[in-house]
Amino acid sequence: MDERSKVLMTTVLGAVLGGLVGCLYLTDRGRQVRGQLEPLLDTVVDELHEARRTVERARAAVAEGRRVMDEIVHPPPVQPPWESRDAG
Repeated sequence: MDERSKVLMTTVLGAVLGGLVGCLYLTDRGRQVRGQLEPLLDTVVDELHEARRTVERARAAVAEGRRVMDEIVHPPPVQPPWESRDAG
């Protein structure tokens, strides 16, 4: 893609976004659409937060599973509850 194409694409994209924002904020229909979108966006944000909490809980479960497996595979040395008098 050459420089002219990039400039043209950026200009068109900016014009479309500017028109969309203007329509949403400067017309009655845009205000209605915003009123309908805001609850939907709130729901999406809440779902994303819940997904993040779920991922964090899954990571904690995986870390605990790894810790338990490490203890099974590499158990700590067992110390006798008593000490021999002949040991030294």
